[in-house]
Amino acid sequence: MGSNGQYHFEFLGFPKKFPRMFNNSSHLIAVYTVFCLLRSMRRELCLEAMLEYMDEYVQTVEKGSPLLKESVLKALSKINIKKIYKDAML
Repeated sequence: MGSNGQYHFEFLGFPKKFPRMFNNSSHLIAVYTVFCLLRSMRRELCLEAMLEYMDEYVQTVEKGSPLLKESVLKALSKINIKKIYKDAML
């Protein structure tokens, strides 16, 4: 626990095969938690249920924040998704 009473998680030697999607421990915790939730949903319910949940969540966020949707889609258009996947699976 840190000096301010909050936990501080640090990932030392972050694998270069994954893009650095966060710059502090709060971001790491959020991304890791979401991935673990989806993994648990896939295991307990099935892949189809996990994908349906993910799609519904994304659609709800997009309806509530069109600017966020536009900004993320713009950022994603500059990312080589196939390369990210290929690099991570090596």
